[in-house]
Amino acid sequence: MNPMDPMQQMMQEYLESAAHHEAGHEVVCIAQKIPIRELGLRIDSKGSGRSHTFCSDAGDPTNSEEERNESIILLFAGMWAQVRVFAEIDYVAIKKDISRIDALLDEMYAHESADWLAAKDRLRDESEGLVAEHWPAIVALAKALWDKPWKPQEQLPPLDIGWSDDTVEKSMDAKEVEAVLKPFGLNPIVRPDAAGSYVRIEENTNDAT
Repeated sequence: MNPMDPMQQMMQEYLESAAHHEAGHEVVCIAQKIPIRELGLRIDSKGSGRSHTFCSDAGDPTNSEEERNESIILLFAGMWAQVRVFAEIDYVAIKKDISRIDALLDEMYAHESADWLAAKDRLRDESEGLVAEHWPAIVALAKALWDKPWKPQEQLPPLDIGWSDDTVEKSMDAKEVEAVLKPFGLNPIVRPDAAGSYVRIEENTNDAT
């Protein structure tokens, strides 16, 4: 078999790092006891991905400060997981996550004020710590996702439309995610695929809406 040329090798490494990116989101979400959705996670053949979590977005008046902070930590986790295996990651690959992070920070502090910048640094560091703590679980989940065959993309709910401009994907549902992560002491809280913000597990046992 002919060896892969350097550009092909780099592209494969980049695609595998996308699996780590989504696994980072998923594992840090679960580690913080934030619910995950039944759809699990997925990547396409161009390096885009989607982790189906109940992550807060700016503009929801029901978001608490705690939920915003946890969501920011979750969002940073994809970057931290990806750069551990593909240091050449560029800003484009994480632009959407950073935009969501900045918008959540804007709801708590004046944009790029001292408090805003301090909070961003603190939450970024907390996210890096959680990725390091749960790295074996992230690697296991990323490998399980990467080992999946390429298949035609599944039709997703309106909430998820636009995650990819490709036609194929690798994906795992929440039950598969749970099977991979249970040996690491991580037990996902799985909720139906419905739009809306997450709620604290300890405070509400009903499905998110």
